[in-house]
Amino acid sequence: MQTSRKYLLSIGVMTGNSLDGADVVLTRFDEDGGIEDLKTHSLKSPADLTVKLRQLRDVINQCYGDMKLAVTTFDQQASEHGTFDDLHESYVRFVANAIKELIQIAKQDTKLTKQYDLDKIDLIGFHGQTCAHYPPSIAKTRDPKVVYTCQIGDGQLLANLTGISVVYDFRSDDLMNGGEGAPLAPVHHQHLAEQMKCQGYFPIAICNAGNTGNFTIISYDLKTDEQKVVGLDTGPFNNYPDKLMQEEHNQDCDLDGSYGLRGCVNQNLLKILFETAVVNNDGQNFLLQPPPKSSDPQWYKLIPELTGENLVDGQVLSFEDRVRTAEYFSAYIYVYALMMIPENIEMPNYYALCGGGWKNPVSREHFVGLLKGEFDQNPVLPEHRTVFEKLRARIFSSQKQSTNQAMRESHIDFSEKFGFDGTAMEARIFADAAVCRIKGEPFTKPITTGVKVSTVAGIIRFPNGSEAMATPTLLQWLAKYTSRELVKDFPSTFDSRWSRASAGWSHKLAAFMTD
Repeated sequence: MQTSRKYLLSIGVMTGNSLDGADVVLTRFDEDGGIEDLKTHSLKSPADLTVKLRQLRDVINQCYGDMKLAVTTFDQQASEHGTFDDLHESYVRFVANAIKELIQIAKQDTKLTKQYDLDKIDLIGFHGQTCAHYPPSIAKTRDPKVVYTCQIGDGQLLANLTGISVVYDFRSDDLMNGGEGAPLAPVHHQHLAEQMKCQGYFPIAICNAGNTGNFTIISYDLKTDEQKVVGLDTGPFNNYPDKLMQEEHNQDCDLDGSYGLRGCVNQNLLKILFETAVVNNDGQNFLLQPPPKSSDPQWYKLIPELTGENLVDGQVLSFEDRVRTAEYFSAYIYVYALMMIPENIEMPNYYALCGGGWKNPVSREHFVGLLKGEFDQNPVLPEHRTVFEKLRARIFSSQKQSTNQAMRESHIDFSEKFGFDGTAMEARIFADAAVCRIKGEPFTKPITTGVKVSTVAGIIRFPNGSEAMATPTLLQWLAKYTSRELVKDFPSTFDSRWSRASAGWSHKLAAFMTD
């Protein structure tokens, strides 16, 4: 057997809530914690796959995450979109094609082929497609009979199609241990922050913005100097501007903010959005809930004031004003969420922006302006003025106390300026999660998801179900870290086509444990 490498080659895959495509990244993970992206790729979804996945997501939510009922219901409508199995296989094959294209692109890079055997990629970290999410913060209970999360995507099928071992179903373990099942980014962000810290970037916030926004703060406790990690979802980001563009202009997004830049922020619409647009199934405003918390795009309501169906200030707002306000709302609630960082945590001076949402200059510039307290150009609702001023005072206090002149102002820039490709961030999370699963390292923690104990996440599948198909390095790492039995994996009890913690998971687990 070959000598074990001191690194794993891991491919991360993410198909997000926008359902517009797959992002994939090939990353080297050193055993001592080093992380280096080798190649990235994105593959746009076929239009019919996107439409069918949206239909499936609607059915699963209507069935409250009960996958047996959802599949039956979906299949009864098969004349419209084909069966669940047809759609599921199409989705996994689409992901497999994105991975194969990534590998082929990497093989065209002579520098990479000289250094790596790209026929010996060790792992794929596969998130799957989220279709429903009902965590404790929304259910208002940790009762395992009530909470659930549902991602479709069979890791075994993906392993068979690619010939690479797969780790998948990362959210179930956290939910089964009493957590939110989200956010999953903080541990990965902490790994990145360790490298950024060596370059002087600390404390730092890693700020992701896609359909939904989320951030991770890597800082320290003001009283104990102990390093702390805090992360949470902020709510919708691209969601509303994208939907307006898609429904009224048949465009995917407000490219370069061209429509928003021609509009003005309407404070009354902003107020209505804040109070009514992100309400969960129990009628509670997600934006006001304390962490730990995770959001679900199913709660993002395209309210009639935003679509122009209802009057605001006695008139129908122009499309440009509505888009501008939606883009401002994304930045506004992002900054509002920062005030939920515990007061004993030092506020960051560095903000690394990643994800497609920040490509929109309107949202990005409003975010910067709000962080800097420029409220004349970035209006704050009267009822939130105290909150924003208090947040600004905390940020200013952090800057004032710094002995480093360069840190006496906020540094807000794309993550590339801090050494990491922001477009690969979400996919890389799951490449990292897969490596952590092999090493037996927890990927969720009480401070980020509310889980009872730090939790190892994900189940492992080998091509054709045979460990002999795994790379020698992967097998040696598995033997070294003795991590195989750290996760509840019951292939004969749970359906491999979706996450173990879909609705009804506790009954299946209880039945298994009593057999």
